[in-house]
Amino acid sequence: MQLPALLARHNPRQNLLVLLCLGGLLGLGLLIWPDYGVSYDVAQSRNIGMTNLHYVLQRLAPSVLQDPVTINTFMPYTTPLAEFNDRDYGVGYELPVTIGEWMLPFTSLREAYFYRHLCTFLISYVGILAVYGLGRRRYGGDWRAGLAAAGLVVLSPRLFGEFFYNDKDAVFMALSAVATYTTVRFVERPAWGWALAHALACALAIDVRLMAVLWPLATLLLLAARAKRGEYAAGPAGRWGAFGLYCLALPALVVALWPYLWEHPWANFGQAFSNMAHFRWDGAMWYRGDYVYSKDLPWHYVPQWILITTPFLQLALLGVGLWAVGRQLVRQRWWFYRAGTREWQDVLFLGLGLGPVLAVVVLHSVLYDGWRQLYFVYPSLMLLALRGLVATWRWLATRPQPQQRLVVALGVLGVLSTAGQMAWMHPLESLYFNRLAGPHGNERYEHDYWGISYRQGIKWVLAHDDRPVLHIRVDDIMSPAYQQNCELLTEDERKRLVQVVKPEEADYFLGNYRWHPQPYPYPNRVHDIRAGRQVALSIFRLTW
Repeated sequence: MQLPALLARHNPRQNLLVLLCLGGLLGLGLLIWPDYGVSYDVAQSRNIGMTNLHYVLQRLAPSVLQDPVTINTFMPYTTPLAEFNDRDYGVGYELPVTIGEWMLPFTSLREAYFYRHLCTFLISYVGILAVYGLGRRRYGGDWRAGLAAAGLVVLSPRLFGEFFYNDKDAVFMALSAVATYTTVRFVERPAWGWALAHALACALAIDVRLMAVLWPLATLLLLAARAKRGEYAAGPAGRWGAFGLYCLALPALVVALWPYLWEHPWANFGQAFSNMAHFRWDGAMWYRGDYVYSKDLPWHYVPQWILITTPFLQLALLGVGLWAVGRQLVRQRWWFYRAGTREWQDVLFLGLGLGPVLAVVVLHSVLYDGWRQLYFVYPSLMLLALRGLVATWRWLATRPQPQQRLVVALGVLGVLSTAGQMAWMHPLESLYFNRLAGPHGNERYEHDYWGISYRQGIKWVLAHDDRPVLHIRVDDIMSPAYQQNCELLTEDERKRLVQVVKPEEADYFLGNYRWHPQPYPYPNRVHDIRAGRQVALSIFRLTW
């Protein structure tokens, strides 16, 4: 078997293939985005956006707030921003989405929530395009490297599922990928246009999560390293001018896109940063068959979550990629890259991929709900996995054909296995565990912390019981998830459901095992909502 050479250039057929792959992903997303439930936090996110938008209108267009329709819209969101509990949450994504919701003629929360699903998918798709661009640029414009990088991210069940409803971590991951792409373009060629584009990308990412200050820091270090090694052909005036523009535009955009910073930029930014470093959440999570607390996590919490929720193919390629970068480091006498090559991009991916993981382990940072707060490292990890794929491909070119066929067959099997499992689990792909989690990973690790399986449970009850009114009970702590998923029903369907607190008043109990990994004390389990082989939610009938 003759392996095709690397660094193949585009031709019309290849352009068509790229368009079909990326367009096919967009088409698939637009087909399935209504299938997903809403997350536990959707009401909080919307509340943050509405409160900030009310503040913006007060400052910039107070006359708009005199309109009766506008007054009715913002009636629940008139708490002054300075007194709002979540005022320090960045709104780089939430505010534009909320503006769109306000301007569009929605008449119900159902329409608003579906709109939010679509927005979350579209920004996640932009992140995939950025990963494609990063993979392609790393390997000299090779379109196959770009598609492989994008494919490694897309064929990650947990991430793919959350592309449709996780308006926090999935959105930040997408914006981080865009910021990484603009970092590469700006560091490659410090031009004024890329200075502005990079400043905007970094500002949006910072205004979603303050952890994005990593990108300006990485930019500064890489520019300094490359300049010191004489890797810029242009004169210093142009380079420093573009860098100066970036340094001016970045803080201006950060403040402009975050209303909380308008009145006291430095003080409020410092307060938000301090709050991020000491996050206000101290809850219990189910980990390795026992409860652990977010402020007292074992060192292996994040590494293990990454290992048990990432497909084996990606793990294997990541291992090879890290080995290849380490080997390169040793060969070059502990200097990370050779001048005049694209190897400096691997330094960027290594720092953005492993640096935050090591930081939260060393600093004992507050984390919860798996490793979702660190999803933003995943594109960089997959670009290191791409390095492993390229290294494997080059190694295979020197091997006998039987070995080539075996390794290629294993890779194809890994891709098909993951894709098949995602189709089987749909729309609960985000509850994926690989075999490293054990045969019953959902019983040993926190499961469905977003509560998205409630939507399917509600639909099952409505479809299998034709009584005009049904009394439903859920775990008290998961009540918000149940209530938010009820908003996706039609008005007639919602009228049939009445939530109750006492078991003796309920016709059905819906339990999703988030904080109740042991069996529920009800005998009549009539149905399970499953994510593949794993039970995500059980439905118990309490009256007949």
